[in-house]
Amino acid sequence: MDTNSWVLWIGVIAAVIHVFEEYALGWVAWANEELGPRLGVEFTETDFMLTNVGLVFVALAAAAIGWWAPAVSLAVPALFIINAVFFHMLPTARSERITPGTISAVLIYLPVGAWMFWAAGADDQLTFGGFTLAFVLGAFLMAWPIVMLYLKSRIGWEVTTMTAGPATDEPAAEQPVAEEQPVAEADLEEDDTVLLSQDAAVEAPETEDPTTELRRD
Repeated sequence: MDTNSWVLWIGVIAAVIHVFEEYALGWVAWANEELGPRLGVEFTETDFMLTNVGLVFVALAAAAIGWWAPAVSLAVPALFIINAVFFHMLPTARSERITPGTISAVLIYLPVGAWMFWAAGADDQLTFGGFTLAFVLGAFLMAWPIVMLYLKSRIGWEVTTMTAGPATDEPAAEQPVAEEQPVAEADLEEDDTVLLSQDAAVEAPETEDPTTELRRD
């Protein structure tokens, strides 16, 4: 009877705590500064969330499987150990600052991972072949998101916003400027005559009718 398989559920809690620490301390910014240039990838908040949701799902699946497939279930503690050593402890040792997630990786991932392996051994579910296969699967789970990000940067399709018309690289055609219509000389002469007539009418003094003066007298 597998009396210690419940320890696998502790791995789910450990994964959630580790993800929370990484997010709170800015793992994405650190990864783009330290890991991105070396691996040739760029990390986003969406990539981080999708990867870690997948991690929690794998931990749940491993706990549900139990010792029915020990090598598969123990891939989770193997992943914990690989993550703690190669993605937190060593980068922290090479840099002047602690990497986001190192605290939970050292204080939670390593002890819980060792505990899960001990539980399998205590229930006679741990063999050399199963131990080796667990670390192979754990390494694959760690590498898979990075491989996908690498392929995305090389052959992936980026999401673009559709505009009203098809996007082209050609510059927009300039609108033709309306040409000024030539004014006929006849029209100008006619307009000048009208203006002169109006000016003459304004400047001409008004004369009183002589008949009106005789009547006044």
